[in-house]
Amino acid sequence: MPLGGRSSSLSEIDDAIACVVDGTTVGIGGAVTAGHPMALVRALARRGVRDLTVVAPTGGIEVDLLIAAGCVSRIVGSYVGIEAIAGVGPVYRSAIESGRVEVVDLDEAHCVAGLRAAGQGLPFLPWRGGVGTAFPQLNPTLIEFDDPVRGEPLLAIPAIELDVALIYAEVSDCYGNAQPVGTGHMDALLGSAAKQVVIQVDRVVSTEEIRRNPEKTIYWPGSKVVKAPFGTHPYSNGWMTSDEQHLVDFVAAAKGGDETLSEYLRVHVLEPEDNDAYLETVGIRRISSLLI
Repeated sequence: MPLGGRSSSLSEIDDAIACVVDGTTVGIGGAVTAGHPMALVRALARRGVRDLTVVAPTGGIEVDLLIAAGCVSRIVGSYVGIEAIAGVGPVYRSAIESGRVEVVDLDEAHCVAGLRAAGQGLPFLPWRGGVGTAFPQLNPTLIEFDDPVRGEPLLAIPAIELDVALIYAEVSDCYGNAQPVGTGHMDALLGSAAKQVVIQVDRVVSTEEIRRNPEKTIYWPGSKVVKAPFGTHPYSNGWMTSDEQHLVDFVAAAKGGDETLSEYLRVHVLEPEDNDAYLETVGIRRISSLLI
């Protein structure tokens, strides 16, 4: 029986991301090489939606994949790369340099302030970081003003409002009470800034198990929960490390030109019909070697 009359939030991937249509503003969680909801991202790329604004505060190949699939017209964030493997995402770099994709350049603190403003229903929040730098010239959405209390110069960071947030947590119950391992970086802020939240998890557990550690819980009314074991691959999560060789192979494919990148997309994104089929392209031995 549903707890307290509530109904299950569990959903199939394609049903959960049906809310993402052409022109949607989508926030994608995770941080650099950890905790990205890659199963949701791959499903989104397969759907072929267009003209997305992607908010990825510290993004990785999820941004590259969506650009390569032709889904993205605008990126909002502070970083897209794979740390030592690729300081800048190769597809992202090419798209920005050619002008195919617009970028709204922020630092991480600006992302935090903008998402907090959206979550609080405010048009902006003030921030001192960036005052006296070229940020307002590089990004005209950041407006310098004089603080009415002390008269100090501050930046107005506009709210980063999301239509949909795609985030990852290791576990959730069927009602959307999710529990990430660790901080989740800006994932809670992305959820609070969004009209709709889709949470990708590895395991669905009982509400009783969630209640054992209530302080770890994140929850948004109406959120959808998608079960996708190992669905952060090639990125890490609370029980697996990143697949560095796969990331190296992706970068090589992206730098190799249209033909090699198209082949990567065919094998790992477009042809696998779901997360299980994607994992078969990786192989169980490869996946098991990543478990902590």
